[in-house]
Amino acid sequence: MSLFEDDFDNDDGFTDSDVSEPLSSDDLLKPPHQSSLFLGHENVENEMLSLWNSGRMPHALILNGIKGIGKATFAYRLARFILKESEGGAGGLFGDDMTPENLNVAHDHSVSSKVASGGHPDILTIARPFDERKGQFKNEIPVDDIRKVAPFLRKTSGDGGWRIVVVDDANMMNRNGQNALLKILEEPPKNALLMLVTHGAGGLLPTIRSRCRFVAFDALDDAHVSTLLNKAVDTPVMPSDGDILKAMTHGSAGQAIELLQDDGISAVHVLLGGLAQIQNLSEDQIDALALSYGKSGDAKAITQFHFILNWWFEALIDMAVKGQKTQYVGGVELEIPMGYDLKKLLMKHEEVEAHIHACLNGNLDKRYMIFKTLRMIQNDG
Repeated sequence: MSLFEDDFDNDDGFTDSDVSEPLSSDDLLKPPHQSSLFLGHENVENEMLSLWNSGRMPHALILNGIKGIGKATFAYRLARFILKESEGGAGGLFGDDMTPENLNVAHDHSVSSKVASGGHPDILTIARPFDERKGQFKNEIPVDDIRKVAPFLRKTSGDGGWRIVVVDDANMMNRNGQNALLKILEEPPKNALLMLVTHGAGGLLPTIRSRCRFVAFDALDDAHVSTLLNKAVDTPVMPSDGDILKAMTHGSAGQAIELLQDDGISAVHVLLGGLAQIQNLSEDQIDALALSYGKSGDAKAITQFHFILNWWFEALIDMAVKGQKTQYVGGVELEIPMGYDLKKLLMKHEEVEAHIHACLNGNLDKRYMIFKTLRMIQNDG
């Protein structure tokens, strides 16, 4: 699973009233097709249930929203429901005496166990492959993987039910990959569903967007994020830490939990503390700060550095727009460095982003990348 991916689902109907039930951090951090927690997005669930019960389930969905809010998890929740309901050729209102009232599928149901093991014959998952050498996911989904979608959906289900494809990070398809999907979208087979999970549907071709039903996922509210944060760790999250994590992740529980893992909140405080004093740091102090992130070349640490830095810039730009010089977030003081105004912040952010992307794409030394980034910020000109 990639950093900040969707992790939350619930076979057992997890709702606000269920938050007192025991739940380990392992449950929260399982990949979407195995996870046992689903929280929020009742409007999306009700919409899909209504479509199914009325026999109007679309042949293709775009599940769109920020990372870490449960989109991929919902895709598997819906897939389990459809596969269970359509066993033996049933579908929608046909074949059941009772109209389903929710998308729940029992954890011990055969469909749940097959989906969790990756062994259900009627569901196919397409996602970015993991690069073992670099320790990170590749930048795009190979077109050859996308070409598997059409023949899979055109096959007849083993038990006469539905065939389902989930394309995770669908916005990471290149143009050739997207074109490979168009034929199946233009002539969709019966009882087939394609779900495109995206963090930016604007990157999809207009011809794809026009042939799919768009489903918007809102960010989770603070109460839901707090619930998930405290379920993810063995000890309660300090309120101030919870506040800074919620502010940084804008309702993405997945990103908040990722930052919380492995004492990542300490890294947040270290970097934000260094940035608060950036103009007073010596070159040796900046080098030590860079070393704390860059010495191992760990891809996750570099991604974390980039994420925190982007949020810092965005927070300062927002402050400058509002005419604020300082602001406290979760006990952390944010202050616009001396010599910076809105124009300089925007220009410096763009300059820093170009530097980071050049270093990452050129596979350059990560410690140097961070050191140079901090020195660039220190120099307001």
